Amino acid sequence: MRAMLMVALIAFAPLLGAPWSAAGQTPSLDTALSALQQAVALVTDRRYRPRLDTAFLWLDRRRTAPDTAVSDEYIRSLQRIADLLARRRFNLTAALLDDVTRELETKVDHCRTLGIGMGGSVRLTVNTRRGAAVVPNWQVLYLLKFDEWLKTPPRTFPRVSSPTDFDVEPGRYWIWARDPATGRIGERVLVQVEKKTEIAVDLPVP
Repeated sequence: MRAMLMVALIAFAPLLGAPWSAAGQTPSLDTALSALQQAVALVTDRRYRPRLDTAFLWLDRRRTAPDTAVSDEYIRSLQRIADLLARRRFNLTAALLDDVTRELETKVDHCRTLGIGMGGSVRLTVNTRRGAAVVPNWQVLYLLKFDEWLKTPPRTFPRVSSPTDFDVEPGRYWIWARDPATGRIGERVLVQVEKKTEIAVDLPVP
């Protein structure tokens, strides 16, 4: 009986969501894409399934392209998307599917526009401003929009503004600022990071 239970758990592990993200480990690109393929197969919503299939197939075909440059974080983001779809397979709302679909399409559009293989990065430069004035010494935080569904903690740019810059993977990001001295939080801005190698953002602060 115990052996049969172990076999069942192994068979259904992809549908239960792999623990890569939680463990801080990075799966192989093949593993992440396999998990994503199985997760997309769980989607029955006809508004999103064709778009998800198209995005996945494009990424899958580009995995061996000569100019593919896939970072560990890029791979982990694909795995987190697979985890999210698998965990919420019985409650895949339109809002969730829209975020996931747009995320994958953004990654595809970035590579198509620049004529590169899967992956890539964008130098994201942020200036914190109050009106027309540049305001220094604010921390800049960022989070992939779909990661909200997983309650993934945001990350912080390595230095305070302004400006501050960092190489990030293409995607749809919430970006906002925090005053480390007072804890005040600025307005969140949704930024589509794609189709360019460098993007500059002016971030409002209170």
